[in-house]
Amino acid sequence: MGLQAFVRLASFATNAVAVGIAGRRAFGIASVQLELLLSTLLFLSREGMRNAILRLQTADRGGGGDDQAQGAAPAAPRRPSTQDQRVINAALIPIAAGCVLAGCLYAAGVGRSSSEPDPDGVPHHRLSLVLYIVAALVELCVEPLFALSRTRVLFKLQARCEGIAVSCRCAVVIATLLVGQVAFDGGGANPLRLVAFAVGQLAYAAAILMAFAWFMSRELCYPVRMCYVPRAVPRDRAQPRDGDAIGGLAATFVGQSLLKHLLTQGDSIVLTRFAAADEMGVFALVSNYGSIPARIVFLPLEEASRAVFSRMAAAGSAQGDAQNAARIMETLGRLQLLLGALVVVFGPLYAPVLLSFIRQNDSAVCRALAAYCLYLPLMGLNGFLEAFVHSVASKRQLVRANAWMAAFTAAYMAAAALALGWLGLGSAGIIAANMLNMALRVAYCASFISSWYAQRQVAGPRVAAMLPHPAAVGACLAAGAITVVSAWFSGPVPHSAQGRLAMLALGAALGAAVLAAIWRCEQPFIQSVRALRSSPPHHAKAE
Repeated sequence: MGLQAFVRLASFATNAVAVGIAGRRAFGIASVQLELLLSTLLFLSREGMRNAILRLQTADRGGGGDDQAQGAAPAAPRRPSTQDQRVINAALIPIAAGCVLAGCLYAAGVGRSSSEPDPDGVPHHRLSLVLYIVAALVELCVEPLFALSRTRVLFKLQARCEGIAVSCRCAVVIATLLVGQVAFDGGGANPLRLVAFAVGQLAYAAAILMAFAWFMSRELCYPVRMCYVPRAVPRDRAQPRDGDAIGGLAATFVGQSLLKHLLTQGDSIVLTRFAAADEMGVFALVSNYGSIPARIVFLPLEEASRAVFSRMAAAGSAQGDAQNAARIMETLGRLQLLLGALVVVFGPLYAPVLLSFIRQNDSAVCRALAAYCLYLPLMGLNGFLEAFVHSVASKRQLVRANAWMAAFTAAYMAAAALALGWLGLGSAGIIAANMLNMALRVAYCASFISSWYAQRQVAGPRVAAMLPHPAAVGACLAAGAITVVSAWFSGPVPHSAQGRLAMLALGAALGAAVLAAIWRCEQPFIQSVRALRSSPPHHAKAE
């Protein structure tokens, strides 16, 4: 969470400066079109194998060579253990797949832009496209090191590496924009306004690769270069749970990753097809600012819960593990609903005031951001519920889940196209379609989890245990009512700086009062969160 707080705040500051220098149009193209290209290449290349690697048995985590006697000083650099080599072999596949996919995407992108090299009047579009593809290939080279750090549950190491990379990206983007503004100041627009984002992404990829290589060299008992050498290993008789082969699971996860990619990037696909560059800029601003709570809180919880649930599944389906998983889901569910209540109450009311300080508080941005605040609680619930489903489902169950996700994808894409293309609702319409999609996914995961626990005759997570205390809900509603009454007299966004600061001071006071009420009435829940946080990740205990 500390990493995500730094990442989002750094990105927030960078975007605020970048939009002022580059303009909303270039920012929209970089954040929607080029980020869609980048995420497509990375997601389809590595996501399926990342999930499959979690199913590998990783009992041996020492990293030592399997051919050397204990206590003997090695005469040559030690080699990866059998378990590590299995992880390395699997993690090298995304690099090869990424090279093939990069060629296809480059041919498609250059072919589409051959007749119009600089669409939407933004220069160096093709150069930026090439730089994004190169950055994706460099980032894919991190996979063997990332996989080994994940099997060792080195979350802090991953946080350090990503923090360094984000710092480099922010600095390079701003520096490139300033160079373009100073060196090419001819009274026109900055010619590097789009290239700056591409160079920043390339800097991010190079920095995260070097950071992982540096930190993992201290964790591994063999040279980092051996993480990029495939080597035959004996067949592991202890296959993943239910006899699923790692290759078959990877293929299933790739199909599921394609659907998940369509769900997570469907808004970018629809925007690329139906929206102008200015509307892309509005959505990019809202998604960057509105996703700050999701990135800071929801994403780390989802990744950690996925790792814990996968280890439970690898250990077997003992009754104790299933009960621990149920308690973890109850704790996470209550935490997500409490955080969601805070976001729903305070986000739509105070976000326009904050945006007014960076001059981005026009009506389209405010409407979209209010819709995004309503969308965040559903996103948080879906995160850990899907993490459990993906961790315990068999191959047949994953295929069935893929079929349902395909249906949800079709419904979402149709609703988003209708909202943007025909109804003219703009970014707020796309976010409303996302809410429909997320509600369907939450309902499916809840149904799967209920049946999974019923088959094992174990009590599953209870909805009642996830609901916040009535006093906490009442405090949130009271704070929202006071804010609405205050805005009725002063206006949603006061015109003077003093009025806006007074509005924010009122929000801070009400927020402190709500947190005090939560602290007082949710003590049993707070203690369970503390117990969950202090549990060793590899033991998968809830308390």
